[in-house]
Amino acid sequence: MIMALSHHETTLLDFDGIYSTQPELSERADEWIELADIAGTYLFCAQEAFQEIRRRLSARSARGLTFIGNGNYHYVTYALLCEIDRPFSLALFDHHSDARLSDGRIGLLSCGSWVAEAAARLPLLRQVHIIGARTDRLALPPHVSDKIRFWSEDTSAEQLVSAFLTEHVYISVDKDVLDRRFAVTNWDHGTMSLRQLTATLGRIVRAKNVLGVDVCGELPASPADAWRSAKQIKRNELTNLAILESVLCA
Repeated sequence: MIMALSHHETTLLDFDGIYSTQPELSERADEWIELADIAGTYLFCAQEAFQEIRRRLSARSARGLTFIGNGNYHYVTYALLCEIDRPFSLALFDHHSDARLSDGRIGLLSCGSWVAEAAARLPLLRQVHIIGARTDRLALPPHVSDKIRFWSEDTSAEQLVSAFLTEHVYISVDKDVLDRRFAVTNWDHGTMSLRQLTATLGRIVRAKNVLGVDVCGELPASPADAWRSAKQIKRNELTNLAILESVLCA
């Protein structure tokens, strides 16, 4: 079987207008999905909001690379994982585990709990590999910890690829895994270089059947105030384009 990214379309999710400030990336988009009118989506996602997000995602035609927006909406990855119909592994590049449960229980979906939700609720998700997370890895809920494995920022692509037990892989990237020279988010950052990230992404795409990729970690800024953060937004756009090229041209 030839390994590759299953679909090559690019989708932009519009929660807050941030991608209108990234014109080069916007030109590469095959589809936009408007989500700004849905209440109860910032940081935490209400059940009704999550169902509406899933409904709008299900109507899209582009299913390859999805740009989610700010990291506070990273739980959208869980919605994308719910669409997968075969056993798969998740490769998550993130400076945070996103597996913390605020009340110790499954059920409250947020940008900080979605990995635990996915590991607990999706039987087809066989493994979660988190690359570059800080030491909050110790807070994993015990009932999902056997599915989750952590890797340091300097893990080689070959070592990571050899650890996947499934043929199919989904990739999620939060740009806060990167050093601030390459991206600026509203969270604390790791120290991974952009070259290392894109090389690893390309290697995964060449070695596995990648069912989809998503990217988050935009700096919050309304289109009217984007001029205040123009340099940081441009830095993020260039990194988004580099990630796009690394997975679509692998």
